[in-house]
Amino acid sequence: MNRFSDILLLFLVCGAASAFTTTSSLARLSSRSRSVASVEPIKTTSSAPDTTPSSSCSRTTHLAAGPLEVIDPSYNLAVGSLALGAVFGVPGSPLKSKLSAFIGGIPLLLFGLFLAFQTTTLRFTLDDDNFSLVKSSGESLGENVVVGGENVWAYDKFVNYDLFPSRSFPILVYFKETQTPEEMWNVGPGEQANSEEAIAKGAVPGQVHFFPAIANTEDLISGFEKHGCAKID
Repeated sequence: MNRFSDILLLFLVCGAASAFTTTSSLARLSSRSRSVASVEPIKTTSSAPDTTPSSSCSRTTHLAAGPLEVIDPSYNLAVGSLALGAVFGVPGSPLKSKLSAFIGGIPLLLFGLFLAFQTTTLRFTLDDDNFSLVKSSGESLGENVVVGGENVWAYDKFVNYDLFPSRSFPILVYFKETQTPEEMWNVGPGEQANSEEAIAKGAVPGQVHFFPAIANTEDLISGFEKHGCAKID
């Protein structure tokens, strides 16, 4: 039962981290859609009709410094959250009660739907120089409303990365970088991650990022390794 409680707690932590990072960027997508739409026609200079599907990876090349790799989406986290919500909330479930449905079932079902939406609409990409979080169409998410700047980070600015709780059971993608202005490093979880105690234990100061594991994490970590991203063992 303790193991099950730990997993449930990790899902709730994932929800908080996801809301703190990626959701804030999604909140501005509608306000930026007009400016993006006004720029798109400039890219089409040929009189021939454009037959490229809107979701094609070729539309992302304007973000890349070299060959672009789009990490495949993974619905494992969304399905797991929906399954846990069903266990707590579906009629006939041995764990279902009014209390469990309200505390566990409904929030987990809603969170699962939210993760499915993020998995469908967001993509992690890797080019020669940068790791990026973009829309599934390949368009930029714009400025990160939490710490500023675009959701594009240079590999040589990484100081650490990992998967939580483990590489074999990924729920959160974590990385830390020094590209973000230093005055923003202690925003949110950065305050603890950059504390004197953490530095004394071997942590390197920087801006902390958490994302739900909505992509193929093996491919993502392999990409970090291939591009020489720094990691603390």
